[in-house]
This record gives sequence, C-alpha cells and structure tokens, in this order.
Amino acid sequence: MENTPVASFKFESFKITRSYFEINEVDGDQVFSLNFAPKGVVNKEDSKFELELGVLVEEKNNKFKAEITAIGIYSFDAEMQDEMLDKFFYQNATAILFPYIRAYITTLTSLSGINPIILPTLNLTKLGPELKKNTITQ
Repeated sequence: MENTPVASFKFESFKITRSYFEINEVDGDQVFSLNFAPKGVVNKEDSKFELELGVLVEEKNNKFKAEITAIGIYSFDAEMQDEMLDKFFYQNATAILFPYIRAYITTLTSLSGINPIILPTLNLTKLGPELKKNTITQ
C-alpha cells in the first residue's frame, strides 16, 4: 500500500458573519447580478489563511437583494513554496468557499416562503488579482 500524501492546503471551516436579504416581489422572471468583495489575511506563523468573501446578489428590477459575508479558514504547509501558496490562496480559496454561500442563499430563500433562489456555479479565478491586492500578511 502506497503512502497517500497529505494535502498541503486544507479547508478547515467557514462561518457566515453577515446576512441580509430583502424580498420585494418574486416571480418566475428574475435576472440577477452578482458582485464579489474578497479579502484575505495570511498568518505565516500559524500557517493559516483567512478568506473573507462578500457576495452581493441583486435582481435587476429590485425584486430581491442579498448581502452575505462569509469567512473561510484554510491551513497550509509552512514549507510550501510561495508560488504554490499564491495559486491556492488566489485561485482556489474562493472556489472552495463560494458553494457554501450558494447553498446558504438557496436554503435561506426556500425557508422564506418563496421559490428558492439558486445561484449558478461560477469560475471565480478572475477574483484572484483583487483578492491578492486585498490580502495582508501577518
């Protein structure tokens, strides 16, 4: 039996730190826009990365609005090369956290007496440069 390598970047946990939504009217023809506000903190001493991902969902005719902020905690191997860390932090971390936010919005809306709002799956790698710009190292 071969030794399985231990992941050098690991998703530890997440929590929703802010949740706001407003429903004005709901019908079958909804067109949503999504905006993201990513920022991060790298703690090299503890080998932790904290991603704060803000998501704003707005229906184009102001029928629905949601503002969600979630924090994802990741651990990493302290010996990992910086270029690998950059890939994990700035390309993969948002892709790992976003499905939890999607599920939260779907659950929240379905429990609110309306048809659930199901956001599409998205490729969030384009958030990488903004996240990198908004990340501090401690």
